[in-house]
Amino acid sequence: MTNETTGRQQLAALWTDQCLKADRTLKIWESAVLLPLRWGQEGWEILFEVRASTMTWQPGDICFPGGHREDSDPTLLYTALRETEEELGIPRSSVQVLGPLPYFYGPMGPLIFPFAGILQEGQELTVDPEEVGEVFAVPLKELLAMTPKTGTIQIGTHREDDFPEGLVAPVKPGWKPQFDYTVYFYPWKDKMIWGITARVLHNFLQLVREKGLG
Repeated sequence: MTNETTGRQQLAALWTDQCLKADRTLKIWESAVLLPLRWGQEGWEILFEVRASTMTWQPGDICFPGGHREDSDPTLLYTALRETEEELGIPRSSVQVLGPLPYFYGPMGPLIFPFAGILQEGQELTVDPEEVGEVFAVPLKELLAMTPKTGTIQIGTHREDDFPEGLVAPVKPGWKPQFDYTVYFYPWKDKMIWGITARVLHNFLQLVREKGLG
């Protein structure tokens, strides 16, 4: 066996699997959510959660069931369905998965992987009160009739005092805007659907319109 062959085998052994992994030092993590649809009195409707007031992260915000991908989750779809079962008590077998929606970066670091699915007719909910304060549904036709309000935030960089300026080309001090991030707002009754949840919703509504269903 040649030295090159041995070297190839040693390099190949560094990879125990072919799963993509995020660089956690950059505070990037993968999250998956489910946009749940069910048939209601006014046709299709979308279920939303209100995060429990006792949550340490974004209490009271409106969201879809979902969360961080665990190392033991084989796929991101598995993550979305696992979290849906944990938060709403909906078995994975009771969800007809329609498919993925466009994934995107959240402004605070997470990679969001959304999926759309239809709940089994008559599916009852068993809400986890530690995570979910309220569940409500909005008719799809009402959401399709809305024009969301929008706002823009800038994502940028800033070199801290420990940055070795002499090693690279100098730049002017201060924040350096890199790109604009559009934030969507969908008001409904006394609720405000915005942020990551509104972006998932917006992409779904665009798909429905593009396919001529809205």
